Amino acid sequence: MRNMKKTIPALLLALGLALSMTACGNKESETVTPDNSTTPEAVETQPTQEATGTEETTSRDDTGVYPNATGLTEVAMGVTEDICTFKVPLNYVLAGGYYDENNEEHTIQGLNSATTTVEEALAAGSFSTGNHLAFFTMTSLDADQTMITTGMYTPDIMSWDDFKAYYTDAKEIGDESVPGLLYHVEAISGQCVAVAVKVSDDVTL
Repeated sequence: MRNMKKTIPALLLALGLALSMTACGNKESETVTPDNSTTPEAVETQPTQEATGTEETTSRDDTGVYPNATGLTEVAMGVTEDICTFKVPLNYVLAGGYYDENNEEHTIQGLNSATTTVEEALAAGSFSTGNHLAFFTMTSLDADQTMITTGMYTPDIMSWDDFKAYYTDAKEIGDESVPGLLYHVEAISGQCVAVAVKVSDDVTL
């Protein structure tokens, strides 16, 4: 069985957020579309390559989900190893970090600015420090300040069953291979839509 890299783009829903995921499978290439009528977008899995922190940059946002994006790239995410990629706009600001062996959070050098864009961080090598990007907050520099926050959780931090037990009112989305939960959380700006996805038995996104 070949390991597969999941590609996870963020999609807009309600005040700004929802997710569309693809699954790791036994086949060379497999496409999975979550059973989520609000944002059904299938993304094809790709074979895992040596982690470089980023994938090929596209010239524009062909997903149509990031307001005023000038282009997209894919950044690798993981806890102890890179297990998926996340599409991010080049002109958004991204601040992120990693977990150490004690599951304590640390900021990644170069990804700790409120003004440095993804494109600038790429040029500076901030996505290739050797640390695995496990969580980040991404914000547009436009007046609407679209914000996306995402993080990976191991069972030591919060397991998939913990998510299901804590968010009892969550709506189940996805399917057996890529189960997900759609729920609401309170944020500074008010109530926001959130999605939890079981990436593997060891990681919840």
